[in-house]
Amino acid sequence: MCGIAGLMTGDSAVPDNAVLDRMESALSHRGPDGKGRAVGPGFGLLQTRLAIIDLATGDQPLYGPKTTLVANGEIYNYIELKRDFAGAKFATNSDCELPLMTYARDGADFARALRGMYAIALKDENTGALYLSRDPFGIKPLYYAEYAQGVVFASEPQAVLRSGLIPREIRLEAVVELLELQFTTGAESIFRGIKRVLPGETLTLRNGRVD
Repeated sequence: MCGIAGLMTGDSAVPDNAVLDRMESALSHRGPDGKGRAVGPGFGLLQTRLAIIDLATGDQPLYGPKTTLVANGEIYNYIELKRDFAGAKFATNSDCELPLMTYARDGADFARALRGMYAIALKDENTGALYLSRDPFGIKPLYYAEYAQGVVFASEPQAVLRSGLIPREIRLEAVVELLELQFTTGAESIFRGIKRVLPGETLTLRNGRVD
């Protein structure tokens, strides 16, 4: 299990590293083997890594032509996908490099070719879009929240809250559901304003808002 987090603002301001530091700290238990981040005008991405595949060169973020990716998960069919991109130059042996290839080919539908369990954040510098994608079975978690200046996301609600951008407020109407089921259903989490990326969903963020 790894952890990913980040944010997208509605302007071109570079995100505050102190915000990213707090989120990274909140996810440190998910990835003891390494950490990395990419920061640019209007966005920041980070990952805490539990190294399983490609211990030597699989550190994240991963980069394609004008694209940046962080991911939590395993792409089971990455070897088969590599055959689809015969002749392409791969920078790593990581299974998580393949979504960069499918994005270059399929655009916003990049996750359609993936088989596995994953939560992915992918930034396209050409279009300015940032994509949040989750596997069809919802095995890997991914949460997000809109705030006045943008959108913040992470593998756990606690990391979203630790950003300091979202108030910590319980949805009282969800308490009974949580106590009965030990989880909440649908897009809404127990925390007001924090939502789940749904299983099989790919969200598009532009200009600090969910499209």
